[in-house]
Amino acid sequence: MHSILPPSSSAACRRACAVDSGRTPTMSNVNESTFFLAALLISGLTACGMSDGNSEAQVQSGYATGKVTDTQGRPIAGAKILLDNSVFYASYIDGTTRDDGSYRIKVQPGAWKADASFRKTYNGRTYVLELDPDNDDSFNEDGVVRDFTWKLEGRTPGNEYGYYGGFIQLSQAIGFYEDMEAIELTLTPHGPLIDGSPGKTLRLRVGDHYWVDRYQVEDVPIGRYMVTATLQGDDGPRPLKIQDWHAKGDFEQEFQLDFLPKSDSVLRISASIVIGE
Repeated sequence: MHSILPPSSSAACRRACAVDSGRTPTMSNVNESTFFLAALLISGLTACGMSDGNSEAQVQSGYATGKVTDTQGRPIAGAKILLDNSVFYASYIDGTTRDDGSYRIKVQPGAWKADASFRKTYNGRTYVLELDPDNDDSFNEDGVVRDFTWKLEGRTPGNEYGYYGGFIQLSQAIGFYEDMEAIELTLTPHGPLIDGSPGKTLRLRVGDHYWVDRYQVEDVPIGRYMVTATLQGDDGPRPLKIQDWHAKGDFEQEFQLDFLPKSDSVLRISASIVIGE
């Protein structure tokens, strides 16, 4: 990996903003000189500000560059950057981020899109996590600056069915025929989430932000949760028994839920709950 050499405009700004008239102004020309200096100073400062704040000024011709950060804004080292050709199938260029989260990859002629991911070990399991780009547009060999951020939840760009959180498949036990819309699931974090944050208790009902379908809960921040289920009836809530379908344990009023990483047999980061009585 080559070093990133971001253009610096500080010296140019100092030269643009510094004015030395070479003589002391007299009373006859002080107003004209003052106006000239003020105009030049404003113009120079404006140019400096535009250079520092415009990401286009940082584009390096022929390279894709950028930085990868976590949910707290800290750099992620070792993240995989993939430049995928928008025209030719299975044509890509990849690289990894440095200790400071930055990367610099040579771009060949053509149209490309950038993706990023990294591996995270959590509670004894290793997850491959997709990262969120600041822009999903394609680019070419002219170069681009593309930064990525780790998000615990939210929809992925360019795919209305994709999201960064975990998926929970729901099913009903044999002989259990209660209306799923009358059930409330409660997920209480059991320790920190995968990014180290404390998380929050989620109370889910069909049709809300997470429980989008009768048998599908989507985009839950990945963590370890204690799960309970209640039937909300006219006589008040009634506890139900649930089972971790993957673990094939007993039906209990509460169990510990862990998401499974993606694998050949698991298409997405997921868990599964069977609801019964």
